[in-house]
Amino acid sequence: MLKVEQDAKTGYLELTIDGAVGKADYEKAVEVVDDLLKTHEKLNVVEVVRDFGWIEPQVWWKDLFFHLSHRNFIHRAAVVSDHGWVGPLTRILAPFYPAAIRTFGMDQLDAARSWARVGDVVKAAD
Repeated sequence: MLKVEQDAKTGYLELTIDGAVGKADYEKAVEVVDDLLKTHEKLNVVEVVRDFGWIEPQVWWKDLFFHLSHRNFIHRAAVVSDHGWVGPLTRILAPFYPAAIRTFGMDQLDAARSWARVGDVVKAAD
């Protein structure tokens, strides 16, 4: 399942992967991204990987072409997971995206959402 949540006003997108991802799930996510890009130059994204299941082969191809044509659509991306392979894979792929990308554990989901929306908050010295 691929759950898609958005805040169209701010250009915020949250994707949650929890098991198998089918073609219809993927196409819904692409539709939301394309709709958001009609009013926002770049999006702030949180991707939550709870459980990673079977992904239909058509989805892999569509995703490859999507990223080739949408290479510059992310401003900040927070990738959230407790799966040990997600962080290293994210760091390997991050240089291919002109975006700020950070990884977080599931216990840091609220922090990931906050960072994706506003970035690092620097407190002024007293």
